[in-house]
Amino acid sequence: MNEFELKFDVSPSARRALMALAALPGKPRRTRMRSIYFDTPAGDLEKNGMALRLRREAGRWVQTLKAGAGGTGGVHSRGEWEFGRRGPTLDTSLLAGTPFASLGSEVAAQLAPRFEVLFTREAWNVEPAAGSKLEVALDLGAVHAGTREHPIAEVEIECLEGAPAQAFELAGRLMAHVELRASRVSKAERGYRLLRGERAKPVKARKLRLDASLTPADAARAIVGAGLDQLLENDAGLETSSDPEYVHQARVAMRRMRSALRMFRREIGLTRAKAWRGTFGETSRALGHSRDWDVFALHTLPAALEAYGDAALAASLRRKVARRRRHERQAAREALRSPNHAVAVLELSQWLAHADPGEDPPSLEALVDFAARVIRKRRKDLLAGALMLATLTVEEQHRVRIDAKRLRYALDALGSLFKPEPLETFSSTVEALQDALGDCNDAATATRLLAQLDAPQPFVDFARGWFGARARSDAALLEPIVADLTRRRGEWLRKA
Repeated sequence: MNEFELKFDVSPSARRALMALAALPGKPRRTRMRSIYFDTPAGDLEKNGMALRLRREAGRWVQTLKAGAGGTGGVHSRGEWEFGRRGPTLDTSLLAGTPFASLGSEVAAQLAPRFEVLFTREAWNVEPAAGSKLEVALDLGAVHAGTREHPIAEVEIECLEGAPAQAFELAGRLMAHVELRASRVSKAERGYRLLRGERAKPVKARKLRLDASLTPADAARAIVGAGLDQLLENDAGLETSSDPEYVHQARVAMRRMRSALRMFRREIGLTRAKAWRGTFGETSRALGHSRDWDVFALHTLPAALEAYGDAALAASLRRKVARRRRHERQAAREALRSPNHAVAVLELSQWLAHADPGEDPPSLEALVDFAARVIRKRRKDLLAGALMLATLTVEEQHRVRIDAKRLRYALDALGSLFKPEPLETFSSTVEALQDALGDCNDAATATRLLAQLDAPQPFVDFARGWFGARARSDAALLEPIVADLTRRRGEWLRKA
């Protein structure tokens, strides 16, 4: 059978709020659970997208295999096979009709316990409509692998009967009272990470390969879903870490998502695409402010301070910048925790899972034709501004940089549909233009941020000249890049 559930990270203090909700009737069932996960020393099950466990709950043991794609965003949808057991022993013969059988007897012979999850579950059964049954579970405990352990605090909403749309509807009602943060990480994934001693690290965008037979709407789901997964991974790290790369990669993910929502707005539906772009725009701005101060603190300001040569002033300004960075990073965290952002992520996850009440607007355009049209249009938009760069203000140059980013995101998202060699050359030219304009923008941003620090006027005057000189130097790189971009007309925009 297939399992469908929504998973959210919560704080342990959410328990009291959940207990008070009218949407969760009566007292929950409270059960202590122990899950033992099995794999080979080489991790054959994990490599093949499977998780095998024995779980003790309410005095009985259950053997469970999960296999298949895990879903996108907070959605977890996989094949699930369960078998009652008399004790804590595996019987792999029960898995004969499952994907596990394809791994062979040698894998079965090497299975051994790899890690455990010990937690307390409080669960409610909810019947929101006729023919619909849901289980809402609050799990508090920890994953254990050898001497290592990692706490877990999760809410799961599993669809036992009926349409998945009811699970999303209930999640929306819970979000009005409890902070729920969509999570794409299962208990098994947490266990494997702990087993390997992996430390969390910022996640970059993964390379997409699209099948040309996809409809534009389903290509949109693949692209937006990849961005959402990247955002959720970095959101989790940003919550507890001060590493500025989490802010950077969360911002990149957000921009890619918003670019795709714009690019596929007709295929998604104009109204909801605009609404999602608006909500995510608020979060993106908070991430952008935090990123601006990180770049200022780590890249642009230090060079100016070193050139100025006043150690006492440098120490004073660094302290001021550090305080402002902490403030802006906290504002970014709060934006990612905001109810509006959480609801937008939930709605997006519902659309990605084909579980929303609306239907995709009809599209008769082949994906390759759609992609070629979008890339040509974005190239035309970029060139219109790039050819006039020498006459543009800083603000106008920034808009050209945004056009370069939109083209770059379109190339990254849709490029697998075309021949790789000319695509990579063209994309490198666009990236070079984006980087040169970015350096100019960093200098302009540094001047703006410096004005907020109440620095001595002599240094302000010096820094303005310093940043201005850097901007002029970077601008000198633009002319040959624009000339190269003009020559590359996109004849390669044919099916790969």
